[in-house]
This record gives sequence, C-alpha cells and structure tokens, in this order.
Amino acid sequence: MNILRAFSKQFFGARYERVAKSLITCIILFLAIHTAGIEIKIAPSVLFLTATVSSTVIMWQTLNSSGNTARMTGMFMLPFQNRGMTFSLVLVYTGYTLITRTFPILALFFAVYEWSTLQIAASLLCACNGCLMAAAWYTVTSQKKMLPFAACWCGTMLFSIFFVREITTFSLIVLTSMFLSCLRLLIVDAYVFYRPLSSKILIKHTKGTGSILLYLMRYLLTNKNYLINTAGLCVIAGAMPLMLGQFEGLYVMPLGFAVLCLNTPICILLSCDPDLEQAVRTLPGQVERFCTRYCLFIFSVNITVNSVYLISWQIWYGRVGGREIITALLIALQSAVLSVLLEWFCPIRNRKVESDLWHHPRKYIVPFIMLLIVGLIGM
Repeated sequence: MNILRAFSKQFFGARYERVAKSLITCIILFLAIHTAGIEIKIAPSVLFLTATVSSTVIMWQTLNSSGNTARMTGMFMLPFQNRGMTFSLVLVYTGYTLITRTFPILALFFAVYEWSTLQIAASLLCACNGCLMAAAWYTVTSQKKMLPFAACWCGTMLFSIFFVREITTFSLIVLTSMFLSCLRLLIVDAYVFYRPLSSKILIKHTKGTGSILLYLMRYLLTNKNYLINTAGLCVIAGAMPLMLGQFEGLYVMPLGFAVLCLNTPICILLSCDPDLEQAVRTLPGQVERFCTRYCLFIFSVNITVNSVYLISWQIWYGRVGGREIITALLIALQSAVLSVLLEWFCPIRNRKVESDLWHHPRKYIVPFIMLLIVGLIGM
C-alpha cells in the first residue's frame, strides 16, 4: 500500500486532486451533451471496441513514457516484494488511464445514446481489460516466442467484440482475458517495467544545418511511436479522398490538408524533452538556428503526408493541378511555422507522461486555424 500511495500521488497529486478534476470534467461533459438532446444510434460493438482500443493504446503510451525511469529509480532502490511492486505499478497506470483518458470518451458515448446497465458494465470491463492486456503484452515484447500468443489473444478479443452478441457471454470472455493478464503479471519480474534511458544524442555543433536536422531525424527514428503516428496519417491520407469526394459541387480538397497537419508527436519535441529545450534556450541564436531547422523538419513531414493525399486524389478523381500543389505546400509550411511558434513560446508544462502531451487540447489550435484558412480558400 505504501508503494501504491507513492505512485498514486506522483500521478494524481498530493491530495489526489487530479482524480476529482477528471471526474468533474466527465460529469460536465455528459450533462452538457445529454441536456442538448443529441442522440446517435451506436452499435454495442463500437462502444466495446472504443473502450478496449483507447484504453490499450493509452496504457501502452503510459508504460513507454520516458518519465517512468526517473519516477521508478527511487522506488526500485528500496526493498520491495516483486508482486507488490508489479501490481502497484499496473494499478496506478490503469487508474490514470481510465480516469484521465478513457472515462471522458465513455462519457460521450453514454451521453448520446441510452445504454442498458449490462452494456455499461461490459464497456467498463472492456476498458479495464484493455489496460491489463497492454501491461501483459508490455512484459512479452522482448520474448519473440510469446508474440504469436499475444496476436491470437488480440484476435480473439476482436472476434468476440464483433460476433458475440450475448452480453453475459461476452463479459465472461472479457473476465477470462483479465484473468490471463493477471496470471502473466504474477510471474513477471517487476524490473521489466524499469527500462533505463539510452544515452541521448547531444547536439555538439549547432552552426550547421545538418547537425540539428540529423538530431531530429534520429530522435524520430528512436521513438517508434512517432513513426507509427506518421504512418497512420499516411494511411488516412490515402483513404480521405473517398470520404471528401462525396461532397459534389464543393471545393473540399483543401480540408484534407488541414486535417493531416494534426501530427501531434513531431510538434511537441521541446515539450517532451526538457533537456533539449534547456539546451537550445541557453545557447545563443537558437531562434534562427534551431527553430528554422525544426520548422523545415515539420514541413518535410507534412508535405510527405500531403503528397500521399494528392496522389490518392489523383488516382480516384484526377483534377490535381498546380493550384492544389501550391495549396498543399503553403498549408504544410503555415502549419509548420505555427507549430514551432507554439512550441517555442507556449511549451506544455507539468505533464506526467507523454500521453498528456499527445492528448493536450493545444494540438487542435493549428488544425483549427488551418481549417479557417482552407474555408476561405474554398469560398
């Protein structure tokens, strides 16, 4: 219990004030939408899938947070029982994921549709199961022989979500999955959650363009989650013409450029690496040296995603000319400049894990401005 309280206070505050704030936010969100009379018919499988996937992804991000090493170093220096440390870590991370991230999403679903008590209970079980599965899978990433079993596990859960209609039977399957996760966590070494940070890449020469761009490229390649997010945007870019092309008589193509600039990880490099921020702010001339290179880096990523969007649009509909290419270049450049300005003048502070940065409301500022600009272009 001492370990559990120590970790809980690091995530939720000395008096657990963040728990109250998150729950109040969920209640306000639910009441605001419910009283507005918004009703959307949603299949139970969509609710269960959202609860499971969102919890799994956010729990995985939390477990891979670079701040965990500093947070755990002191705790692992003290004597502890292996299972006590393991389940304290998992319970705190699960509570953080559910209270601060999953519950607001579920509040939206509960507000727009009347669900039965069993469906609500099943969705909460799915959210808890997603967190426990992420923790169990985290312990087998270094064991390749266990990866096929994890893949079958994931496939079984997806099959159950879409094809098991009986709520009671589905709930028993989810409880079985939670039981298997707990069995896995019972036998693992607690040190599997403690992964020391690898040596950081230092910028020794800041006068040349190549050194800073090389650092940013290596940083992107080192953090696989950033690459996965960019790859996901490329997939969305390939499919987006099929959705936007349905609006006949409207010039909606630039809307895709505005949406695709929502590449959060590459726009928060200073916020997620305080050591880098301290280094570039203490060295002279960094507004010109670092910020211009950082802007060029974001622009190159944006234009890569926009290129996929343009190619997909040309394949499906054609009509991609010089005007569309110039629009893609300008929006990619504008979003890059605005993102760098936000990072330089308004970095995100007081975050616990990288998940706080990825889901911070600030990420919507640049896409919203871009939407206003493309709205003017469309008119």
